[in-house]
Amino acid sequence: MIDSHCHLDHEPLFKNINDVVLNSKKVGIEKLLTICTTRESFKDILKIIEIDEIIFGTFGIHPHETSENILNKDEIIKSITENKKIIGVGETGLDFYYNNSNKKSQIKSFKKHIEASLDLDVPLIVHSRNAEKDTYEILNYYSQKKNLKILMHCYTGSRAFAKKMLLLNAYFSASGIITFKNRLELQLTFK
Repeated sequence: MIDSHCHLDHEPLFKNINDVVLNSKKVGIEKLLTICTTRESFKDILKIIEIDEIIFGTFGIHPHETSENILNKDEIIKSITENKKIIGVGETGLDFYYNNSNKKSQIKSFKKHIEASLDLDVPLIVHSRNAEKDTYEILNYYSQKKNLKILMHCYTGSRAFAKKMLLLNAYFSASGIITFKNRLELQLTFK
């Protein structure tokens, strides 16, 4: 089993990292992928991936953070190629629910992450909330150029969106939300 999306740099995980790794191994987790959300978090991720052989990381900027932090493609590529345990681009994507960052900056950031992912031929960790149309159109455009490796993380979107993303060979991860009694549609989508 692989935890494809955790934030080991967040508390209380970070201060209890050794226990987290030990408990993960006890329950059969073979790999932990700790996901980057800011430039600052990447500094901690570089330290965390050295703690144990099962920990890997990514580099990217969460859509909530794009008003002040837009990475250029070369910075993403450089940060990923400098460490063999940094194995993906993200967390990136679009979140029009909270609007913590404006739509234009989110889209610009998302495209830079996609371009880096394509150049590196590594997975793209995608966050999408209340942005299905834009997310699909952007990913579909880039997928026409080259095989894009997409992981839709913590997927809570519609079944129609999932079907479209499957046409792009996307993978999906679920969170505990899938267990909520009022999320029958989401359970059926994953089924």
